[in-house]
Amino acid sequence: MEKIDFCKAEKVKGEENQMEEKKTNQQSRVAESELIIDSVQPYRENYQMRMLKNNRIPGLLRVSGCGMEGASRYYYHTGHSQSLETYYKNKDIRAEEILKLTRQFLSVMEKMKDYMLEPNYLMLSEKYIFEKNENYFFCFFPENEKTWQVSYHELTEYFVRKVDYQDLESIQLACMLHKETLKETYDLESILQQYEEEAKNREEKFKEEKIREESKREKDRREMEENQNIEVQENSYYNKVRENYAVMEEKRYGPIKKFAKRFKSGKWGEWEDLITEADDYE
Repeated sequence: MEKIDFCKAEKVKGEENQMEEKKTNQQSRVAESELIIDSVQPYRENYQMRMLKNNRIPGLLRVSGCGMEGASRYYYHTGHSQSLETYYKNKDIRAEEILKLTRQFLSVMEKMKDYMLEPNYLMLSEKYIFEKNENYFFCFFPENEKTWQVSYHELTEYFVRKVDYQDLESIQLACMLHKETLKETYDLESILQQYEEEAKNREEKFKEEKIREESKREKDRREMEENQNIEVQENSYYNKVRENYAVMEEKRYGPIKKFAKRFKSGKWGEWEDLITEADDYE
């Protein structure tokens, strides 16, 4: 099996007059964007294709197929959604988006069981997964030869290339998925559960460290305030002691200073005043 072409087709106005009739006949079918996949294999209208034509299965793009000169062509109605390749062309993919995509992929496979559809026929390339309003849609290609396990592992290689390298959690998830899906068979649900448990433990550890840091900062703040209060109290105490000492000094030596000042200036005053001041000193 060989895939020959991948393209989007939209109805283009302004065709030449000789193409007007063809344009009118196709308008209702190609009014929306389409993904076209050609194959060299002859077209087979099997049970699964009839099931897809007659049912709208959540998470799968509507598809129709036809034979073309011994080959086959498949039309996928993508509407206004974008492929991952286009959607993440100029931006990185983050852990929460990888988890959402993978969870929706597992959900789609679970729904496919109700319609007895083969999950190995899902195309898990960034070119064939479409996104719209945070919902992901997958292509069912009945000639896909890879198992979904192999296809998903190849998708994890895209995650590793496009992951946000500024976000540690996104790097850990992308690398874990890539490593754990190297096996020929694996349980993707168990891998996600393991990651979520480890992520929860990391978050709890981070919160505990944050609480310890905040507690330490609060303790340091209280100690600083206590030291400042002690310093203020000590300053207040020493100021008060100095004030009391100054008052005592004034009471004790004030008369002597006054007496000495008069003695030095020669202003003795009356004898009775001198005796009184001398008595006060004693």
